[in-house]
Order: sequence, then C-alpha cells, then structure tokens
Amino acid sequence: MSSTPTQNIYDDPKFFTAYSTLPRSQHGFDAAPEWPVLQEMILKNNKPRHNGIENEHVLDLGCGYGWFTRWARENGAKLVKGIDVSTKMIETAKKSEKDLREKGTIPTSCGTLFYEVGDLETISFSTSETDSYDLVYSSLTFHYIEDFSKLLRQIRLCLKKGVPGDGSRKGGRLIFSVEHPICTAPVNPEPDWKVLPNEDGEGVGRKIWPLNTYSDEGPRVTNWLGVDGVRKYHRTVETYVTALLQNGFVLTGLKDWVPSEHDVEEHPEWKDERHRPYFLLISAEVHSDY
Repeated sequence: MSSTPTQNIYDDPKFFTAYSTLPRSQHGFDAAPEWPVLQEMILKNNKPRHNGIENEHVLDLGCGYGWFTRWARENGAKLVKGIDVSTKMIETAKKSEKDLREKGTIPTSCGTLFYEVGDLETISFSTSETDSYDLVYSSLTFHYIEDFSKLLRQIRLCLKKGVPGDGSRKGGRLIFSVEHPICTAPVNPEPDWKVLPNEDGEGVGRKIWPLNTYSDEGPRVTNWLGVDGVRKYHRTVETYVTALLQNGFVLTGLKDWVPSEHDVEEHPEWKDERHRPYFLLISAEVHSDY
C-alpha cells in the first residue's frame, strides 16, 4: 500500500523549466532513442482485422506533453486519453492540441483526444471505463510509483479482457518503459559513470557503471536537473515481471534497451551507453479473468 504522498516534481517551476530544455521535451520521439522499439511493440497487433492501433481506445499514463497521445490519434486510434499528475504538463499538452486545431492540421476523421490531471498512486477507474481500453501505454513514469501492483490492478480493470481460444477477442495490452533497474539501483556511489585508472597510470581510464544495492528495493532520492529530493522507486526486473504475472498479465515482450551499433554510428557520444541497459521496455496483455 502506498504510504508516501505523491511527489509532483514536474509542477516545481524550476524543475519544469529545466525539464523543458531536454531534447525529448523539445523534439519528442525524434529525441527518444528507445521509441522505435516501443513503436514496434505497439504496432505489433495480433488482433484479426486490425492494423496497429486502428480504431482502438488508448490510455496514456503519465502523458507529459502529449507526444504519444497525438501520435496515437494520428495513427488511427478512435479515442485517446492522457493522464498526468502535473498540472503544468497537462496545460502544455492542451496548448499543443489547441495550436494544432487553430492551424487546421487535425483532419476531421481523427479520433477523440482529451487530457485530465490524475494521480496514478490513487487512480481508480470508473465503471464506465471498466473493460474499455485496447491499449494502456506509459513512458518513463512507473519508476515514480510506489505501489506498482496496486496500479497494475487498476490498469487490468480498464483493459479489455481476451477470451482464450477466441481469436476475435484478444486481450488489451500494456506497453511501458522505465529507467532500467541497473540505473536506478546504485546508492553509494550514486548512479553515474566512473573512470577506472589504467594500470600504468597513463591516459584516460575505461568507464564503468557502478552496480550496488540491486536487490535492495525501495525509494531512491537524487538530484536531477538542479533540483534536490527527486524521488524514484527502484525495483528489480524480476519484480516488474512477477507483479505483471501476479496481476493477471501475460508477458509478450521484454527489452533491455541499449543503443544499437547503427545508433552509435549516428551518435558516437552514445558509445558508452552500450555497456549497460538504460531503459527497460515491457509489453504484456490480459486474457480472461484469473
């Protein structure tokens, strides 16, 4: 059970201003190197007579600026809802939507898109939303959640349930990314690249990623973007997967994301990132009640 008040760091003016300067804040998916893998997970839809997310109802948890919600609508979703705990994030997403409408760049054939402020730690879906979504998506949000299993139970409630053996009734899907547990684990030293000295003491040593306290799950408090006290929750890969299985999900994909060799050719500055996974990407679906 969640016992710690939800931290809404994104409504801190200093933090929000700093966050807005990040490449992925300014350029969306073009600056999110893990996006191609997530996109493949999303579009790999095994439902008969369906292409990608065409005509689906989609929910984005921790929607931020609304990059994914707008992409989902552009790619055929019938209804898209974005939820974020940050009022500033929702205001920014709504402004982007308003700007697009004023420019007349949203075709009349596009589906419905709307946003609301909501706390994922305490979210409870209404009866009208039970068994209603084809896809729940979340990018880099769940590592802020203290009670992950509680959230999974709510997600399962709102996803459409599949029927085993009935190919026309596939279960709703959950696709999400989090900071990889190898990145969230370290405490002392804190997570950051370290340089080992060469044996001869000459030149620049090789970089390593310090891994400690991996099995000690719980909160991690760091300084990020110049703001102290940013709280995240470390849990192991095993815990993520086990929580999904215990709450009625079937695992359909798991990716320890690192830049590909092709990525590094285009972005040499990412070379060190191939030494350890930076993101954990997971896809799962629900079947009948368990």
